[in-house]
Amino acid sequence: MANMSRAFEFLEHPADVGFTARGATLEQCFEAAADALNEFGWEVEAVKEKEGIEIRARAATLEDLMFSWLSEILYLNDGEQWLFRRFEIKIVVEKELPAEPQRNAEKDSEPGWELVATARGEKFDETRHAARTYVKAITYHQLSVKQKGNAWEATVYIDV
Repeated sequence: MANMSRAFEFLEHPADVGFTARGATLEQCFEAAADALNEFGWEVEAVKEKEGIEIRARAATLEDLMFSWLSEILYLNDGEQWLFRRFEIKIVVEKELPAEPQRNAEKDSEPGWELVATARGEKFDETRHAARTYVKAITYHQLSVKQKGNAWEATVYIDV
């Protein structure tokens, strides 16, 4: 939830904009990162939760998964004019290698991380939605996703 209890903070950087997102669970950390991206890009308060769409991301590492997750949100914002108010992460799983290598193994058996989420929002309406800053891309600059004690923390920088 973007403004109720802000689970992120913006970071200063000479060229880009960054944020640290936190959560008690890995899923909450990914939700907070999406909330931070949203908060930076537009006035979230005006976005209504009219529809829910499923977003999937897969990657070999948690950092790659964060990059893919946020890049997919950015694509939906920029390419398909979606604005989101809330995210619900359904699954973040580290897949295991099969015990024995299998001939013609399905792609689903590859190791790595997978995320399935529902993003709730609506299409951009210029009469109600105000943009803040145009985000060009998610970057790998100092990108990290780490467990700290009993919580998770991600650091992300975006190109504006």
